Amino acid sequence: MNLLDMQTYPAFIFVRHLYREERLLIANFAVLALFFTCMVYDLRNHQVPTPLTVGGMVGAGVYALFNGLWAPVLLMIALTHVSDFNPREKRLALALTLSTFSAIFQPSAVLICLLILVVWVLWEFGVLGGADVKLIIAGALVLGNTIFLIPISIVGGVQGVIASLQKKREIPFVVSIYCGTLLFVLYPYF
Repeated sequence: MNLLDMQTYPAFIFVRHLYREERLLIANFAVLALFFTCMVYDLRNHQVPTPLTVGGMVGAGVYALFNGLWAPVLLMIALTHVSDFNPREKRLALALTLSTFSAIFQPSAVLICLLILVVWVLWEFGVLGGADVKLIIAGALVLGNTIFLIPISIVGGVQGVIASLQKKREIPFVVSIYCGTLLFVLYPYF
């Protein structure tokens, strides 16, 4: 296909012709740029703007749909709506049911669905902040691999040890999310 033929195709069809590795590379850099921007906000203000994290989730959802991960995207949307239900027991039961159905309907994405459920429950109990959860879910949808949590956990552990030595009670976890994802994305190139 030459350049003149590509100009007649709509943009979404052109993206479809990109090789999988090229699309993944572009998506990885987009996620890293989003995480870097969120990290800067988290370090400066100790808060990440909601439009930035929600926009990242929407973009990650569209990319995941493009790659065939429809069940985790629907689970993400459903859990966003379930978050407003009362009482907490009803929210947790509905979240578990929705996650189970997502895993049943798309077995290849069971680990991503489990990750989305676990980070949502951690948010529900106040262990993680809302921005952290949104960024982890966006990363899981774009990267399509839950192993990226390992470097995030390692960096978060190091960051926690440093914070405890400095007698700090809270840490900006978006730093760990960015650095861990950066290590995960760059690891195959070394």
